[in-house]
Amino acid sequence: MPGSWVVFVFLGDSITAGYQQGPGNLPPRYYPYTNMLESTIRMKLKEREAEKDVAIENMGMDGDSTSGMINRFAMSVTPEKPEYVVIMGGLNDLFTRVPDDDVYRNLVQLTQLSREIGAEPIMLSTTPVAGAVDFNERIEALNDRLAGYCEENGVRFIDLFSELLGDGVLAKEFSNDGVHLSDGGYKKMISVLAPLLLELVEG
Repeated sequence: MPGSWVVFVFLGDSITAGYQQGPGNLPPRYYPYTNMLESTIRMKLKEREAEKDVAIENMGMDGDSTSGMINRFAMSVTPEKPEYVVIMGGLNDLFTRVPDDDVYRNLVQLTQLSREIGAEPIMLSTTPVAGAVDFNERIEALNDRLAGYCEENGVRFIDLFSELLGDGVLAKEFSNDGVHLSDGGYKKMISVLAPLLLELVEG
């Protein structure tokens, strides 16, 4: 039996939730990437006979904004008593013309709320979109500010934006609708996150 559990809470919008538009005329669905991520890490822990286990709670919400994430933090995150809070958001804010400074401040506040409950924040970059290089430049500018804050304040920052980019926009193989991630996009996300999370669980 594992000696201790390490709990991660993923907090964000529909991309965190796993929402994806099916290809062609298929209906939308939710891709269970956090379950797959949890299983991948658990398998590695078993192989290494580590006396630890992992739980990943997905608290993504379709259509959520960074201010919405702040408002529901006490309800969605705090009761889970996580060791780590994985934060990703901002696209819905940018789409609805929320000022970039407000989006940045909200994401910074989420790292502070995480630390207030004794959890370590992990910031995932806001992901790119298809067909709008100028909009992606705005996303990239936000990510650059977040990366700078994280470096200065000892917060882990994971650059998913660059991993999902192709010719300045969200690569076609990673999305069916130009915004949300496809199976390939989530598999890419798993490949980026699994080694880091495994390292954190092993301590």
